[in-house]
Amino acid sequence: MSRDRKPWYRTPWMAALFLAAFALPVLAVACGDDDDNTTTPTKAATTSAATTATGSATGSASASASATTDAKAQIDTIKGDTTGVTDKEVKIGSYVAKTGPASIYDDIEKGWNIYFDEVNKKGGIAGRQIKFIVDDDGYNPVNTVNVVKKLVEQDQVFTLFNGLGTPGGNAVLPYLKDAKVPSLFIASGDAKWGDQGSTIIGLQPDYVTEGTTLGKYMAQNYKGKKYGILFQNDDFGKEGRDGLKKGVGGALTLVDEETYEANAPDINAQATKLINAGAEVLGVFATPTQFAGALKYVKAQGKSVVWFSSAVTASSSTAKLAEGAMDGVFSAGYLPDPSDPDPIVQKVVQFFKDHGVANPNSFHLYSYMAAEHLERLLTVVGKNLNRESLIYALDNVAFQGDWKSTLLRQPSIVTKSDHKVIEYEWIQKWDEKAGKFQYPIGDIINSETTKR
Repeated sequence: MSRDRKPWYRTPWMAALFLAAFALPVLAVACGDDDDNTTTPTKAATTSAATTATGSATGSASASASATTDAKAQIDTIKGDTTGVTDKEVKIGSYVAKTGPASIYDDIEKGWNIYFDEVNKKGGIAGRQIKFIVDDDGYNPVNTVNVVKKLVEQDQVFTLFNGLGTPGGNAVLPYLKDAKVPSLFIASGDAKWGDQGSTIIGLQPDYVTEGTTLGKYMAQNYKGKKYGILFQNDDFGKEGRDGLKKGVGGALTLVDEETYEANAPDINAQATKLINAGAEVLGVFATPTQFAGALKYVKAQGKSVVWFSSAVTASSSTAKLAEGAMDGVFSAGYLPDPSDPDPIVQKVVQFFKDHGVANPNSFHLYSYMAAEHLERLLTVVGKNLNRESLIYALDNVAFQGDWKSTLLRQPSIVTKSDHKVIEYEWIQKWDEKAGKFQYPIGDIINSETTKR
């Protein structure tokens, strides 16, 4: 996608998408299928509970009506495991870091709980209330294993949703596959989620794509400089590193690489070592608290370096932790910032304010987007909810390019052969004085390869 300085909703293709959406009749049932603005030509299409709260409208283009009808009819005939499901309720589990170095992410869990509280008030989905059972793993994979076993064996959850983090997700992967329990829309960009079969799927762009996006921008704008890479010692960091090096190519000289463990209290020594080795540019794949701490520490030492960071730190919350030291930091991004004046973004921001969040941040926006995906999937399945019908709907109906989450620029696409939900990113830059990101800077990178 070429350089685009206009608001995304004013681009010609999005305008056409919106016209198509408003031209279609909205088939309202119980609670709804997606959030703010979606219409679909199937019986599963709805107006969601959160839609009523925000009053926005997501564009949706009609796919083949006959194919959709046939697929929906197939969903209604599928029999399968109904663990965690009754006529009145569905139990959904998740693991998050309510404590520890990644506890800043807990706003995500709080956000989609707010979203689904609204859904439940308006009747739930297909007559079922959504009941979340969320446990704290402290961003420690050993704890994640214990937490997930408890959710599966004691709480008897139907599926896991939006579990936080690459280390924990990898730790429980063998167990979940053996237990045949789905883990959907994992809050991690590990590229692994794209090839684990239909019961394991991530949500955000993968870290290789993210690193490549950052590296290409570095190569275009800092050619001839020396750079270092600081990364978490797991798939998150290693995939980001690999993508970064791929994007940079030979345009910059790599002075060194430094790693740290996921639950390390800080990464100050590693950052300092890279700068002392001559790095003028640093590519960092770390979580917000550690990253913000390094920014403050390096600034306090009077050292100067250009920072590039993963989208996982791209939040005003990180900037608040950095206490002014995040000014000028580049990061990858795929969601708007809450400061974006776009009316659609502001309706989502207002939704959270109306539900008690004084200052909604990027993690709240992420939670809203994640919640929309789950609502969409459950609504498409409808009454005949079991694990097999859920996965069939995931691969064949819910995300075929005819539905778009409110805050994303492109429709989500999931098929039997493509389990990468979001496949685009841009570069953004934090402006401390303005208190917001400048974005997109340069081209929007689209790695979507599925052709429909």
